[in-house]
Amino acid sequence: MEANGKMKKDRVHAVVKKLGLTGGEENSLNCPDPCDGLKEEIDAEDIVGGLEDASGRNEFLHEAFKIFDEDGNGFIEAVELKRVLECLGLDRGWNMGDIEKMVHVVDLNLDGKVDFSEFELMMAL
Repeated sequence: MEANGKMKKDRVHAVVKKLGLTGGEENSLNCPDPCDGLKEEIDAEDIVGGLEDASGRNEFLHEAFKIFDEDGNGFIEAVELKRVLECLGLDRGWNMGDIEKMVHVVDLNLDGKVDFSEFELMMAL
């Protein structure tokens, strides 16, 4: 995000693509690019707009959780967190011990992974 609170369309597209949220060439008709139709710069408020509505916010959080929960088991594990950080270019050379510490910070029930309620609480902070 730029200092002015905007994101360039190409940056949004790169993030969406790295997370695997766009269709490949072979199925682009079935899975259109979610960035189509975006202006060259997007206000951050526009990206998360409508999240004041509880149902919209809950749906957004569930979709975000699914991006992290690659295996679909209902938990975000350290290896999944590391994958997302790498995809977003946010991995600063952290080893798995560092990533596990990040998970531990939000792991309220101490099971070594983040469930949806823990993720939701973390996102509310």
